Amino acid sequence: SAMCYPRVIWVVRHCEREDNVNRQWKKLPGMSVFEFDNSPLSQRGRAQAQELGKRFRNEAIAQVFASPFDRTIETAHVIVEMNENKNLNVKPEPGLCEALYLCAKPAPSFWDAKELKEKFPRVDEEYDPVFSKYTLPKEGCGDDECVPRLKTTIERLVQRYAGPILLVGHGASIGAIHEVLTNDFKYVGQATVTKFVQSGHAMEEIKLVYSSCTKHLSDPHNLRPW
Repeated sequence: SAMCYPRVIWVVRHCEREDNVNRQWKKLPGMSVFEFDNSPLSQRGRAQAQELGKRFRNEAIAQVFASPFDRTIETAHVIVEMNENKNLNVKPEPGLCEALYLCAKPAPSFWDAKELKEKFPRVDEEYDPVFSKYTLPKEGCGDDECVPRLKTTIERLVQRYAGPILLVGHGASIGAIHEVLTNDFKYVGQATVTKFVQSGHAMEEIKLVYSSCTKHLSDPHNLRPW
């Protein structure tokens, strides 16, 4: 479909993770299948996701992309399920995943799209991602090492897809999105909303409106912005 401007690019960080509140999380029922880098949402995180869903219920969104970790897919999935556009789905995009030095080796341990769809029915398993688990570039230590990957990912997504876009990522990958679009690496809290508006075709025409908004959250405390 033809590109129409201006259009909004929403960026949401996943909600609270189980390992943020429980060091022994791997001992919980059903958790032994997860590697250390793929902790699912906590109970509070699921409540935050519902509040995000309410926040975006009447928002026009054409496409939703999420890092393929469970915490990001589940956050996106709740938003998609609650949005009035019943054709929305979640496109799992490894390009949005966490800084690789924080992930399992040799590759991050997120499930593939087919497995994700079994757990989260609104996952689009036909989506052709910018990066796959196995084409992710080598990255050094440090949160800003993922900036080149996020640059490639954001450029491809905004060129390939029309309409308002929502991206669900992690502390480092959202910091990197800020670096790419504003030249300023910025951390945002969990379950927060960041808004960019793109007024024309060029990447330079994407401007930040606000970062790390918490207005939709009943409890904005301890959102772990680092």
